[in-house]
Amino acid sequence: MRIGITAFGKAEWAAVEEALAGNAWYVATLLAGEMPADIEDVFTAVGLSLFPRSAGELSLDCSCPDWEVPCKHLAAVFYLLAEQFDEDPFRILAWRGREREELLGRMHSADTGGPDEKSTGAPLTEVLDAFFVPPVPVPRRRTHAVGGLLVDQAPPVEVTVRSRPLAEVLRPAYEAMRATEERG
Repeated sequence: MRIGITAFGKAEWAAVEEALAGNAWYVATLLAGEMPADIEDVFTAVGLSLFPRSAGELSLDCSCPDWEVPCKHLAAVFYLLAEQFDEDPFRILAWRGREREELLGRMHSADTGGPDEKSTGAPLTEVLDAFFVPPVPVPRRRTHAVGGLLVDQAPPVEVTVRSRPLAEVLRPAYEAMRATEERG
């Protein structure tokens, strides 16, 4: 006995993975090992269906003499298959040609910017001019210098970014802002 469905090809999976990677919620949910409840919407958006739309999309074979399709044997296998999907929803994706580890690896790559990328982009100090551009010029205010950087005047915060204290991570940006202010 056999139940089959056509697996998606590389181009189809690339479209699904691009749509998933374009939504931080899907990436985070998948990387947490959970299947998003509305994942079928992603497949629909790229013109695919995760689940068969009709019995015609399934290949059903059984060697029993029963003329009903599905026969009681195939029906039993459908029940077992449904239990397996309930136990691990990622098996539904495997049914369509993408194993859990491969999909999660691709989502991790999308989340980090690529498998070979070590950096998270340019340092903030190098992109300050383009980080935020207001729709209208912001009026300049002259303030009295208190001395030292604001980041050094703030109370200590027990937050780290990649194992570095938050103040240490922010200090270059504050120094760059002060230098820009002094030049301007």
